[in-house]
Amino acid sequence: MRFTHTAVAAALLIAFMFSVPGVEAGDTAATKTAATGLPVVSEHYYRMLAKVRPLLFWMSRDNVGSARIAWLGDEHGSKGFELLIGSDPARAPRKINRWGYIAEELRGSTASTLGVMKQSNEESIEDAKAKLASEVSGTHAFKAIRATTANGHATADVLTLQARSDLTYRDIGSLLTLIDGHASRTSTNTVNLPAGMKAGFLLALADLMAHPKLKSVPYVYNGKFHTLHLKGLDRVSMRGSGRDYADLARARFETENQTTRERTPFEITYGTSGDLKEVPVHVMYQPKWWFQVELFLEDDPKKF
Repeated sequence: MRFTHTAVAAALLIAFMFSVPGVEAGDTAATKTAATGLPVVSEHYYRMLAKVRPLLFWMSRDNVGSARIAWLGDEHGSKGFELLIGSDPARAPRKINRWGYIAEELRGSTASTLGVMKQSNEESIEDAKAKLASEVSGTHAFKAIRATTANGHATADVLTLQARSDLTYRDIGSLLTLIDGHASRTSTNTVNLPAGMKAGFLLALADLMAHPKLKSVPYVYNGKFHTLHLKGLDRVSMRGSGRDYADLARARFETENQTTRERTPFEITYGTSGDLKEVPVHVMYQPKWWFQVELFLEDDPKKF
């Protein structure tokens, strides 16, 4: 299985173009995160809708999972992002358990990334059914990536973990502990960064969001070079989760692998003013021709 940013989870692409709000020194409301240690500045929660297309028509199921996005930062100017997203076996059809986590931080000139996902490489609905059947018993495979960028070099380690329990997204703390103590390193990739290349997908998104006139930003992810393109930006309004939203921007992005030229589109609708400025309201991502995921801002931690 290729460990790319488009494989981490269906919507791991959604939060990381946003600048982290400033944190005042002595902010007692901030808390530490499990992976980065940076304080949480703000966070939002989302409801997941999934669609599958067996033949010609889409079939959808709402409220099959959840997502949490956290903006991180401190008084020294360090910043970061954290996203946890997954299906809930108690709500999802066939008790599907697919989820991923990513945390990224920037401290001065050094960037680091930790990404975790439940391993899956299904290319069709039939593959997905077969995979689910094989997971009834036995071990459960997870992939992780640890990457560091500093002094013009980027190094990424890919790790594999075989867990005895079918951990869900609510078990992220336990999984991170297992990875620290029991994961096996399967590969390491180190590359020199060309001038102007961002030290990660998240940083490229943040730069393109802050400067949309750039249209494209190059970045490195897992030792591979990519380009993020902004394909379109429209002003919109919408209704979701029983609320009317105005002053929104709908951005259409596309990632491009500079080696294979493979392109992956995704769409984010976010606020442009007030308390929802640069906060995703709706996300749409289609990692497979037969599978699509949407996220809707709901902000109810009890449902997570």
